[in-house]
Parts: sequence; C-alpha cells; structure tokens
Amino acid sequence: MSRSGTANPRKHRSMFPKVAAPPVDSSTGWDDHVPNLAIDGVSRRLKRCHSELEVPASVSCSSGGRKEKGIRLYSAFDGHDVCASENQRGQSSSFCEEEEGVGERTAVSLALAIFLIAGLGLGYAQDNKDLDNYRWRVQGDWWFSHPSGFFGANGSNNYFDIDRDFRFANYSTFSGKIDWRFRRKHHFLFTIAPVTSSSTATLNRTIEFQGETFEIGSQVTANLRSLSFSPGYQYDIVRRDHGFLGLEVDFAMLYTEGTLKAAASVNGQGAVKSASNSLFAPLPVVGPAGRWYPLHDSNRLSLEGSVRGMYFFGYGDFLTARGTLGVGLTRRLAFRAGYQMGSRLTIQGTSDQIAIRVTQKGPTAGIEYSWGEVPMPAPKPPPSAPTQASDWHVDWVPFYLWFTGLQGNLGAKGFVVPVNVPFSDVFAHLNIGLMTTLDVRRKRTGVLTDLVFISVSSDQKNTPAGNVYSGFTANAKTFFLDSEAYGRVADKDWVSVDALGGVRIWHLNNSLDLLQGSSTAVSTGQTQGWVDPVMGARFCLNLKKGWFLNLKGDAGGFGVGSRVTWQIYSGIGKEIKRKYSLLLGYRYLDVDYSNDGFLYDTHMSGLLAGFGIRFK
Repeated sequence: MSRSGTANPRKHRSMFPKVAAPPVDSSTGWDDHVPNLAIDGVSRRLKRCHSELEVPASVSCSSGGRKEKGIRLYSAFDGHDVCASENQRGQSSSFCEEEEGVGERTAVSLALAIFLIAGLGLGYAQDNKDLDNYRWRVQGDWWFSHPSGFFGANGSNNYFDIDRDFRFANYSTFSGKIDWRFRRKHHFLFTIAPVTSSSTATLNRTIEFQGETFEIGSQVTANLRSLSFSPGYQYDIVRRDHGFLGLEVDFAMLYTEGTLKAAASVNGQGAVKSASNSLFAPLPVVGPAGRWYPLHDSNRLSLEGSVRGMYFFGYGDFLTARGTLGVGLTRRLAFRAGYQMGSRLTIQGTSDQIAIRVTQKGPTAGIEYSWGEVPMPAPKPPPSAPTQASDWHVDWVPFYLWFTGLQGNLGAKGFVVPVNVPFSDVFAHLNIGLMTTLDVRRKRTGVLTDLVFISVSSDQKNTPAGNVYSGFTANAKTFFLDSEAYGRVADKDWVSVDALGGVRIWHLNNSLDLLQGSSTAVSTGQTQGWVDPVMGARFCLNLKKGWFLNLKGDAGGFGVGSRVTWQIYSGIGKEIKRKYSLLLGYRYLDVDYSNDGFLYDTHMSGLLAGFGIRFK
C-alpha cells in the first residue's frame, strides 16, 4: 500500500487489628477458597493485591457482633467479597496501589526520564565525533525476574494465581538482542527472552484447572513457561554525535504456558495428576527508544531507555519498558545494568481461550558488544550538482484503515453459521481494526510485510442456523501477517514491476452463540493458526505531478495450510514533498480453511485508506 507497493514485593507488617471474622454462609463457598479468614488475613490479601478490586458505595459491615461503617470489597476474579472498616479503606487502597504498580512505575518512569534527559542533551551535542557509530550490536543480559498475575480460563474458577496460590519467587533468566544498523538512521532488530519458573505450594483453596481438580491441602507444583521473540524496525528521528531518539516498531510473538502437577492415587497406585494450557499471542507494538552519552567526547557512560506497547480494546494489551546505565569497558565493549519490565501481557480470553495477566519484571545486567561502522553522511552538494540516488528505500504505512465487510461461513467445534456483514455495515460491526505495512528494498531486492488484526461481530438473531437454532451471534478475531520477499524485474521512471513470494501467517478465533428464541442454547468457540505459502506480483505506474497507481495480487494455500487463499488490491496515491503519500484503494481477500471442527470460509472486501512515510 506504500508508494513502492505496499523485584520481590515489599513486606509490610499488618496495619489492621485482628478482629474475629464475620459469620459466612457456607453456601457461598467462601470457606472452600479462603479458610480461617480473619480481618488481618484480608489485609494480607489487600497488600498482595492478587485480583483487581471494585469498591462500590459504603455499606455496613458486621464484625464480632458490631456494625461498622465501611466498604465492601469485591474480588472481580474469584467472586468473593469481604468487609473492611472505613478507617482501613485508605490503608488497603495504598497497599494495592503500591504492590501492583511499583514495578511498572519504576521501569516506565526510568525509561521516560532517560528520554527527557536524552532529548535535552542531544540538543547541545555539537561534537563532530559520532560516539554511537556501529554497524552491528549484540547484547546479552542476565535478568533477575519476578512473575505476578493469573493464568486460567475466562469468567470461571478455572485459574491459578501466581502469587496468592503459589508465591513464585525471583529467579534468574536471560534476554538477548541483535541490532543491525544498515543505514545511519535505520535499524533491523531481533530480541528474545525465554522465561521458565516453577513453585511448589500447599493449596489454601481448591483449584479447578483444565478439567482437573486440585484439592485444598494438597501439594501442587505450578510451572510457568513463556517465550518472547520480536523482530522489529527502528527509525532514529533525531541522531546526533552524542546519541539518538527514535521510534521502534516490533512484531512481538508471545507464547505462554501454565501447568499444574500433583501426586494422586489411582486404584491404590501412585500417579501424577497434571493439567496445562497455553496461549500464543502475536502482537504489534510501538514506542520510543533512545540513548545519550553525557560525557564530552567520550562513550564511557551512556543512558538508554525504551517503552513499547499497544492496547487492543476487548482483546487485551501489552507493555514492555526498560531503562539502563552503560559503562564502556573498551571502545567496543560495554557493561549495562538497570531495571526491566520485560513484559506485562493481558489477554481477556474467550469461551475457549484462556485469559491471562502476567507481568515479568526485575533488575537486569549484561554485556554489549558493537562492531563495524556506518559511513557518516556526505556534505550536501551545491544546488546545481545532481544528487546520487540511494540504494536503500524504506516505505512505511504506520496505520491504514480497511473498511472491510465479512461474508461466508464460520464454524467452531462443528457448529457452522452463515455470516453476512456487508461493507455498508462495517462501522456497526467492526470492534477493532489495526493495520500497518513496511517495505524495505535495497537496489532490486526487498522485503514486504503487511500486518492486519481485525475483530468483526455479527448479530443475526433472525438468521436460522441449521434446522434447530433460530438465530445466532458471532465474533471473528482475525490476525494475519504477509511476509514476502520480492525482486524488481522492471524499474523505469514511469513503471516498476515486482515478483513476490512468501508466507501468510494466520491466527484466528471464532466465537458463536446459537439461539433458540431469545435464549442462548449453545455458546462455543475455537482457535486455529496456520501458514499459507503465497506467490504474486505488484505493479506501480507513476503518473504526473506525484500521482501514482498501484496493483497487487497473490494466491496460495495449495492445501498446505488453507485449501486456497488469494487477494487483490488496487489503489491510487498522491506523493507529497517526495517523503509522504496519501493512499486510497480497494482490497479483496478470500480464504477457505477447515480443520477439526473449525471453519473459516470467508471473503473480506472494502475500501482502504492510509498515510505513508518514505525514508531514504
């Protein structure tokens, strides 16, 4: 679609007096989950703040035969409520806020402070020596991380809390990063952070997880495993001899798995009872990154920070932040240390997909090695001298809008419904849409990536589904990434032609509610992912006064992933000051995939509009 184509938590002494717990109706299941709970125990839960608390209006709370004016605290995740007196409200609130947010505030505040210092410092850097000149940079870090949050199914008791149930301790792991600075202001990045931790505890409540019941009082081992790897691109908006301030765009691929294991007895024989679930979340993230060398004419000391994240409305959100101080050991070797919130991932979950909120944060230290140099920019020639064209071309559409409808058949666990969301109703049914594309080319070869995430709902309560159900509602969360390499077979002033080949990576979730009259008879959902090989071509016709026409088409699948997938795009654009462009076009995408009761036989089509930026 572009011009060229498209820390350990703090320990607090209890500040609440010990008072006998109020009578509790056994039917609520309170004693099954939190036995022998006194007000002091409530304060400990508030200090750990393991679930988000909703605080409604003041109510009267009974305690030891007395009534106190207080507030009722409702745990939004486990469904239980407790009373705390009015004079405890401010204390419990402060404990929650301090415990839950201290790591995030530390990492984000440190990174933002570095950005501010770097921004002020770069304005005064006037030396002719580039203190941050390198071609390749590799960084390896030790990371003393502490996990927190929960892991389980959405809207049920099918979950476990990392801190409250198992009290996970700090543990050592590592992270790594490769930075290829292929031009003075352009970087290709790749980061990886594997995390594996476990903890064994005697349960103080009964946990139901993935069809297995782990009884109160039993010894259970929880294992938490996650892997994050993120290819990305960074553009240095400001680069001076004493550092840079840039914008980083990553495609974060996050895999998280939780497992519970406990000893069990089957027919008098010892056995191991185990239950696990996992989630793969491919998420685009964006944010600032910067580094500053404060010493005059020396790279012995540096400050670096970065913050990246994205909010995905009803799907979830992701945030990562880091701030470090670097000390140069040699000209190419440096030691770095600081604090890192490696990730804070929240996924709301669906009827079949787990909901998680996992934060990994803690101090970090490591070694950084740089080598190679990027040539300094040549002095600008006189106005009369012709300029030499660059071998590199980077076109980025940071966000474009695809006003797409959805027609076809959706299926989950064997249930199939006909979906019809026309283009004219897109605003009524489109819950979220995120699209971006990046095109990087050197001479005649390049790489084109196109990322799309959309969530479309269909409310067809009067459309029969089979012979049993009178109507349905459906939601399709669709993610795909086109990653294609291309070669330029024709490159003229008025036209260019590219031959493309690559893959289309899919990750989808279908959720269905089948109705009988006005009530829901069946609620189900299913998630699938697959990869399709694709081949195609792209044409660009340059018109007069900066106008241009684009045409792109591809086809694939071939039974490798889907039975078939194909798309076509056609559009017109206007170049502005040879650096920016406005785009308007039409896109049609078809896919036919079925596997294990999951069906996605649909086509999406509609108008497309975007804004492009060219970096040369």
